[in-house]
Amino acid sequence: MKPRPSKLRALAFIVVAVAILGGGIYLAGSVFMGQRDKPSTPGAFAMRVSMDGFDPNPISAKPGETLTIDWWNTDASMHLTNGVHSLVSDTLNVHFELPAQSRKTITITAPTAPGDYDFWCDSCCGGKDNPKMHDTLHVAA
Repeated sequence: MKPRPSKLRALAFIVVAVAILGGGIYLAGSVFMGQRDKPSTPGAFAMRVSMDGFDPNPISAKPGETLTIDWWNTDASMHLTNGVHSLVSDTLNVHFELPAQSRKTITITAPTAPGDYDFWCDSCCGGKDNPKMHDTLHVAA
């Protein structure tokens, strides 16, 4: 005859299971809920970077417009070279780095000439050679 688990043991199991599930939901919540399109800086727009690329893509601006970007990274540091994603463009004269699972506000000034301007993540995922890790700043009058 097998001994039946005590009610206290069953209750302890339930408490531990709820704590683990609750912690997982809390941690995943910052990635899957609440951050998208909810910038932490007034007047900024949200832009996410992950190993799947930049979102939104493309970004639109008027000539000479200053863009305030609430930039957030959803990847874990173990997946990234030096634990960061980057936003690089020689044409736009920018080079920003963003640590894993963090966010910060950056500003970019759009060129005065209309056109499409490329930027990319150069710190992981194949860098500039990876077509997924590019975004476009579309400047139109």
